[in-house]
Amino acid sequence: MKKGFMLLGLIVAGLMAGAVMFWETIEDAFQSDSEQAKAAFQRYTANWQAMKFNEMYDQLSAETKASMPKEMFVQRYQNIYEGIEAAQLQVKPIFSEKTEPDESGRIVFDYQVSMQTFIAPLTFTGKAALVKEKQTEAKDWYIQWNPSFILPEMEEGDKVRAITLEPQRGEIVDQKGRVLATNRTVSEVGISPAGWKALSHDQQDSVRHILQLTVEQLTSFAQADASKQQTFIRLATVPEDDMRMLALEQIKGLVFRKKQVRYYPYAEAFAHLVGYVGAISKEEWEQRKQQGYRSSDIIGKTGLEKLGEEKLRGSLGGRISILDAKGLEKKRVQEKSALHGETLRLTIDAEVQQALYYEIQHDAGTAAAIQPMTGDVLALVSAPSFDPNSFVLGLSAKEWSQLNENPKKPLLNRFAHAYAPGSTFKPLTAVIGLETGVLLPQAERQIRGLHWQKDSSWGDYTVTRVSDHGAPVNLQRALIYSDNIYFAQAALEIGKERFLKKAEEFGFSESLPVAFPMEQSTLVNSEMKNDIQLADSGYGQGEVTMTPLHLALAYSAFFNNGNMIHPSLYQREQHEKYWKSNVMSPDTAALLKHHLLSVMEDARGTGRGARVPGIRIAGKTGTAELKQKKGEHGQENGWYVAANVDHPRLLVAMMVEDVRERGGSHYLDSKIKQVFTKVLK
Repeated sequence: MKKGFMLLGLIVAGLMAGAVMFWETIEDAFQSDSEQAKAAFQRYTANWQAMKFNEMYDQLSAETKASMPKEMFVQRYQNIYEGIEAAQLQVKPIFSEKTEPDESGRIVFDYQVSMQTFIAPLTFTGKAALVKEKQTEAKDWYIQWNPSFILPEMEEGDKVRAITLEPQRGEIVDQKGRVLATNRTVSEVGISPAGWKALSHDQQDSVRHILQLTVEQLTSFAQADASKQQTFIRLATVPEDDMRMLALEQIKGLVFRKKQVRYYPYAEAFAHLVGYVGAISKEEWEQRKQQGYRSSDIIGKTGLEKLGEEKLRGSLGGRISILDAKGLEKKRVQEKSALHGETLRLTIDAEVQQALYYEIQHDAGTAAAIQPMTGDVLALVSAPSFDPNSFVLGLSAKEWSQLNENPKKPLLNRFAHAYAPGSTFKPLTAVIGLETGVLLPQAERQIRGLHWQKDSSWGDYTVTRVSDHGAPVNLQRALIYSDNIYFAQAALEIGKERFLKKAEEFGFSESLPVAFPMEQSTLVNSEMKNDIQLADSGYGQGEVTMTPLHLALAYSAFFNNGNMIHPSLYQREQHEKYWKSNVMSPDTAALLKHHLLSVMEDARGTGRGARVPGIRIAGKTGTAELKQKKGEHGQENGWYVAANVDHPRLLVAMMVEDVRERGGSHYLDSKIKQVFTKVLK
């Protein structure tokens, strides 16, 4: 019974399907030519919009198909659309109220095409002629195609050329317009595999010596895979003004290709601040491809080149042209000029930067300089350094290994890191003590010997000072002598809560308000554990860390009536004048500035070795000892913070690592002296 019902159902379904097909056939038969042509053109434009080029070809007239094989038709669309990066394609048929066949039996429809190209949106209109012919069992309407369907006014034999117009990457300049990063022309030195084999052994040896290539590198060039049909194998990239070009140009068979690359005139002195560019990585491209980046682009990798990428990059331009059979441009379909990148104008002074770098280039160290009255950042230096031009031209594996394995870590950006400030922190402890009323400027402390501890609960731990002058110590003398015991006692009397609260007003545990990422300065890692740590913090040890720029900004308060200046790295930045207001009273600021002047000018002052005749300088030296465990001698880092007093123009914070057995902080005396002499005299 059930089988009978199923059979009956199948029969009914078959009859209904047949009926539908019958009525569709009847309906087609009663459709006018105009309606049939419209339906055919709607199918064609739908396939066109979906970029179904095979289906589009099937709807072409027999005459069109005879003039162009299907593969050629499909390939032509694909190549041109890919070349102009066609996207968001929309094809709209435009029908008038009355459309009838003309005298030749054709029906003509209008259409509108719009798309996004790699340059800008493109919209054009055209006319399509349809003819009725029999290509299958029944007659239908087919499109008489011509090249103007692809682009307006395009004719048979024409080609399309799409050119990308590259923007010029913006320059980076200092406050006086000196160029820190720009673009220059270099030559890619190369050869074809066959050309390399044609060189004599002596010529190959000359190339190796001139370009400083290893035998292994040359062998890899010589064994280039010929199946890839390589016509140019790059051996090296050499600047146009490089003396090696004279010798290379004498070797027949070498090929030279010119191209624009990034150039850093000051090389090592600005490497960590300005940074460098390089080929975009796969990960970077994935993140930025929606912004118009291509897999072949150059992008800022480090420093200001990376931080300022959006402004420096500019935007691509381009040109889409129709060429005739001779390759001559007959129509410019679309054009957009490249928008060159912006110039980054810094407050940095290249002369100050160079002066500081020159003094510490052979050490491991760092320095920051500011204009203490305006907050202009004049220099940010890290040493040792590297030549960023080498990264642009291409580092060999040996060169990279030498940089990466250097124990002094030339790739490390030290000015972005925080270090124990040692005795350069003592003026801040003095501020806290004066502002809380714990310290009185003239009050004297009876301190005897080189070692001191609060009580026996400290076990064998003591605070040590460099010398015992055999006399009571007041604030001024404590700064002049750099007395650790005096400031350890002051910190304990201030107390943990007041010490931390007042010190935090200087911006600890905050990001510096400057357009360059730096570590935050800290007072403690998590908490002030005990009195020993508090005592050590009073003279800049314990867990206290500061970046050189933060230390310079803290000292700026001594020159601004107790206000810490707001730093600026770019010209014409809009912000408040002060980053931290009223961190001390004007009287305290004036007193500390006077005492810091004594540190430099007093015959017993720790800063006397950096005095410059004719320039009054206030400053503070410091030595920070980094111990891994109790009782051992750790690495000593030497510090110096100094500024000229009369019409202040230069405030420098400098740190050099590992000054033990080199005079401690006095190792920096001559360096600070030279910097102030060069810059201010």
